[in-house]
Amino acid sequence: MKPVMIIGGTDSSGGAGLTRDAFVAQRFGCQVLPIVTAVTAQSNDMVFDTRLMPTELIISQIEAALATTNPAAIKIGMLGNEETADTVSHAIRGQSCPLVLDPVLKSSSGRQLMSGQFPGSLLSRAHLVTPNLLEAAALSGQPLAETDTQIAIQAEWFLSHGAQAVLIKGGHGSGDTSADHLFAVSEQHILTAPRLEATTMRGTGCALATAIACGLAQGNGLHLACKVAKTFVHDCLRKAGNL
Repeated sequence: MKPVMIIGGTDSSGGAGLTRDAFVAQRFGCQVLPIVTAVTAQSNDMVFDTRLMPTELIISQIEAALATTNPAAIKIGMLGNEETADTVSHAIRGQSCPLVLDPVLKSSSGRQLMSGQFPGSLLSRAHLVTPNLLEAAALSGQPLAETDTQIAIQAEWFLSHGAQAVLIKGGHGSGDTSADHLFAVSEQHILTAPRLEATTMRGTGCALATAIACGLAQGNGLHLACKVAKTFVHDCLRKAGNL
């Protein structure tokens, strides 16, 4: 089993965060190295409370995991603030494996989960960043993209800040098709699936990023890893209404 380090927050409802990550990684046959950055108290409808882990404890978790094994990929989710993000960036500085960065800014219910600016220290390290349309607009400082051209402009912002690739997810868009736009220096792809309006489940962003990280850990190329991950999440929602 390929080990994947997953850095993020817990979710007491089990709908998102490290619980969702571990479930997906298991489905892909990967071992999880879980690093807790925050503990959240939330239900499917709202976030009641959050507590960030002390930076010393985050460092200790990462050092202990790395003393056990070297990850084949790293996935980063909820960080909470700039200090935690910089702490994580420094703690994994010696790792050259693929890094998938899912920029968690808000909960599905709208609660702010990231304070301050999202630091460039991690953006510049990322092999892939996976923002949704709302996150891409917020991070790039531009209006919500409504056209392919606007999406491409926002993707260029991520690439110009050092990310090797960006997957801008179209789940918050409209129309019969949900289109995710993958941009890298040497390739561009659009990954599509029928939009499932009736399934607005939490944790899909966590699941997609983790599935991509697992694919990269197992040696898949970027396009294939993203394609397999999107199909996995879509099929789970279509068949069962949840993950």
